[in-house]
Parts: sequence; structure tokens; C-alpha cells
Amino acid sequence: MPVSQLTPSRILRIERFSDFDEFRANDVLGLGVSTPLRPREVSLSRAILPLQDGLFVLQRAFPRRLEVDVGTDRGIGLTVPFSFHSITNGHEIDNSMVNVVRGTVPIDSIAHGTNTYLMMRYNSDMRHRGWADYDSGLSYVRPHDAAMARLRTTILRMFRLASDLDNPREFDALNRPLQETLLSCLDDVLLPAGALSAPRGSFDKHRRLIAHLDEVIALIRGKPLYSDDLARALGVSVRTLQTATHAVHGVSLHHYLRLKRLWFTRIQLLTGGAGLSVKAAALGNGFWHLGDFARGYKMTFGEAPSETLARGRRL
Repeated sequence: MPVSQLTPSRILRIERFSDFDEFRANDVLGLGVSTPLRPREVSLSRAILPLQDGLFVLQRAFPRRLEVDVGTDRGIGLTVPFSFHSITNGHEIDNSMVNVVRGTVPIDSIAHGTNTYLMMRYNSDMRHRGWADYDSGLSYVRPHDAAMARLRTTILRMFRLASDLDNPREFDALNRPLQETLLSCLDDVLLPAGALSAPRGSFDKHRRLIAHLDEVIALIRGKPLYSDDLARALGVSVRTLQTATHAVHGVSLHHYLRLKRLWFTRIQLLTGGAGLSVKAAALGNGFWHLGDFARGYKMTFGEAPSETLARGRRL
């Protein structure tokens, strides 16, 4: 879905430039100097989405040379490509690479074609999630194709929702579920291979941590489950919780929490009564993309959520 298909809303700001004299750089990851390679063919469009934890800019840029100190004074910056090729600081960067930056790093980049990519700046440094374990600098990560495809799909769904949903209050209610889904995708992309391998002899410790996690989840049943909140309640980092879930259950933390949320939704559909809708139950348990929720629900339980709701009303 190119940026041109998005429309502005009270949530999503759209900027378009067809004249270089009118072009303004966006400072999400640093202001730079752009020199168009074909000055008569300048065309740039961007969609700007502010969320509670950061700023996200989906951009389609013209062929240019870009000189910039890329990065952020606080937090962490990332760029996710959709259609991308450049020569940056003498290295070929292609469509398969996510870049991660801490601090600021000077770059000199030449792109001979149009590039579409997401720039995101998180207010947190995300060290508690195990991302980019270095103090400062720029690195490139080449994830598996499936992880990259899931990340791109989630990003496009977020921007489409912000474009279609012209109700800031309703969008604010979806802010955390949106970001939790995005974080799960980024964890899959940015955690290095073997990062969640548990040290020998640590199984009992991890089993106790997961038992404690289950107790906390039981206490907050009926509310969305967020990895940051759960890790904070347990006094550990998200990465530690991810390692424990992987060691004990052989699945990612996000997969484990998603199954819990699906079960909670199922119980609610079976017992919620005549006034409950599938949409209300899904949103109440942190599922913001209803199509994805319905597919996951049927795959897990062998029936559509509407069938569960209808059966619950007959009981």
C-alpha cells in the first residue's frame, strides 16, 4: 500500500511535495540536506503517525543524495524498508535490511530510485527488550523473510487504521494494543539468533517465573495483557520474560500472551450474555485487527467467534 493511497485524518497527517523549492525535511531521525538527482522529477509523500511511545513516519522519497546526522538524542531509532535501495557510507543497503541507530551517526547516502520506508523513533531505548546491545552507532539487521513480512503488514495496517478512523478518542483506546503488536514484530526482527536460549541449569528458575506470570495474569483477567506491564509487575526485563517463556513452553512471550487473550475472549463470548458483541470482546482483550483476530480464533478453537457467542447465548 503506497503512501499515496492514504488519506489524512484527525489522527494521520499527510504531507506531499512536488517542487523541491517547497520540500521540507522531517526531523523524526534528524534533519539532513537533500540534493535531488533529477531536480525536475521531485516527488515526496509522507504519512506522520504520533503514538504514545514515539513517532512514526511512512515516506516515499525521490532519487537524491542525503547527508544527515541520523539518529536521536534519546531513545532509539529504526528504519524499515518497503521498497529500498541506496549506497550509504559506501555500503549497499537493500530492501531486506532494517537499520537501528543509537545516538547520532553521520551518513552520506545516494538513492538512484524512489524509496519507500518507515522511520520510527521510540522514546525508550528498548534495552529491556534486548534490542541493539551497544551504546551508540548504526547497525543493519537482515531478518527472516516471514518476520519482515509480518512487520510490514502490521505497519501498513496501523497506518490504514489511522487513515480510516477519524476519531482520536477511539484511536487512543487502541494505542497500546497497536504498539504491543508492533513490538512483538520488532522483537522477532531485532533479537539476534540464540538470544532467548536459556543457560544450562536455569529451567527451574524460569519455571517459577512463568508460574508467577500465570498468577499475575489470573489477577488481571479481563484486561489486555501487555509485555512491558507484566515484566514490570514481575520485577524483570521483557527479555528475561521472553527467555523464560521460550524455555518453559517453547514459544515466544507474545505467542503465549496471545493464546491467553484468545482464551479470555472465548470465555467472555460463552458467558457474556445478550448485550455482548464479538467486536467488543475482541477489543476488550487487546485485539485491534478484527480480521486477524477472527482467523487466529478459528485456527485455535475450530469455530468462528460468532459461533461461540451464539452457542453461549443458547446455554
